[in-house]
Amino acid sequence: MLRKHLRSEKGAISFEFLGILPFFFMFFLLLWQVVGTGYAIFTAKTAVNDAAKTFAATNDLYDSIEAAKETLGSSSVIKYRNLVPQYSANGDFTLVLYTDHYLTFLPDKWKQKAAIDIEQEAHGKVLLSP
Repeated sequence: MLRKHLRSEKGAISFEFLGILPFFFMFFLLLWQVVGTGYAIFTAKTAVNDAAKTFAATNDLYDSIEAAKETLGSSSVIKYRNLVPQYSANGDFTLVLYTDHYLTFLPDKWKQKAAIDIEQEAHGKVLLSP
């Protein structure tokens, strides 16, 4: 009787599924983090482009910083750190935006230490004469 139950494969699929379930969870967590990182990079690029448009129109760094902060918003994935202008001849400029990208599934006490630096830049020309 015992041999009959040992040879029976009834419930084997459930057991195999339970063995693979942690790998599915890890895969989807990794996939979610990849989506969050893509969002952070796209948002940083959009923010520096908006800041460059504002800087080209107004030649005011503070307005450009506010435009970048407004574009970044209050996301838990990306945070504004700094916006640095670099001037060159003929009114050309380069704005470099520095942001911190936080990993999604880390505890709050580790997020600051494990933040990924994202640096984006945009080039333009000041439209107003100084």
